Amino acid sequence: MSAVTATRSRRRDRRPVWDEEPSFLGKSAKSMFLICYGAAIIVPLWAVLATSLATEEALARSGGDMIFFPTDVSFQAYREVLSGGAVTRSLLFTLMLTAVGTAISLVLTVGAAYGLSRPGSLWHRKFLTAILITLLFAPGMYPSYLVVQDLGLLNNMWSLILPVCFSAWNLIVLRTFFMTSVPSELIDAAKIDGAGEFRTMFKVVLPMSKAILAVIGLFYAVGYWNTYFLSVLYTPGLETKPIQVLIQQWLIASTQPAGQDAAAAAAISSGMENAPATSLKMAAVVCTIIPIVIMYPFIQKHFTKAVITGAVKG
Repeated sequence: MSAVTATRSRRRDRRPVWDEEPSFLGKSAKSMFLICYGAAIIVPLWAVLATSLATEEALARSGGDMIFFPTDVSFQAYREVLSGGAVTRSLLFTLMLTAVGTAISLVLTVGAAYGLSRPGSLWHRKFLTAILITLLFAPGMYPSYLVVQDLGLLNNMWSLILPVCFSAWNLIVLRTFFMTSVPSELIDAAKIDGAGEFRTMFKVVLPMSKAILAVIGLFYAVGYWNTYFLSVLYTPGLETKPIQVLIQQWLIASTQPAGQDAAAAAAISSGMENAPATSLKMAAVVCTIIPIVIMYPFIQKHFTKAVITGAVKG
């Protein structure tokens, strides 16, 4: 009897392969991978930041290339980038685009997700099927361009918002969250108390969905902030362009010593003659990174709870 008990005890103590303590070699390999992965992210960012703070003399000593350890620190590049020129106007335009686009996307996604999460809603399956089809058959570039052109949105800020203001994937994640993570008893209790659908959504459902809303809002905001292709496609004649397009034009134009590209580079950097050109470019890049870097830590804690709960549960 004791032998049988000992065998059962060993079976209980035996852990599955994925739950076993990793070996020293495995821990070392994971540590090296994380170190290399972190260095691949941190080193380029540090080089961009260090170059943006470098003086003209420090860049001259390095041959005009990027540097890692600036001996003299200067904020002249940031003062000139944010002095009200083309880069400042582009940053303000991108901020407005991100704020307006994210607000519209959240309103549309939340409304559609809540409506499709309620059983018995009008044309529930038809709307859901139509939305799911868009995940499998995305419209091409030419049909999308023709639609934007027929709507009269070319060279307009709305052409950067309306074509991408609704994400079917975000809708599915949010709908699943509403169906599985918001107790139906609370919704039934609100309806018994006389609350309508809108009041139930604003007073009961949305306060319990702050985590998933923060994550989806971040996804939308990053998409609008980094918009590039839509601007190149739909707004070639727009005077103030998103910051990503402006930097791309600046970097390409500055490599051309003569001709129209050089003139474009001079127009972008007009009024910014005191700081080195390389420092100005890197300072503009830093200005495009800072808003997302500031926003991310406040939302990072919600990622695991929101995405896993909304996408896996149920």
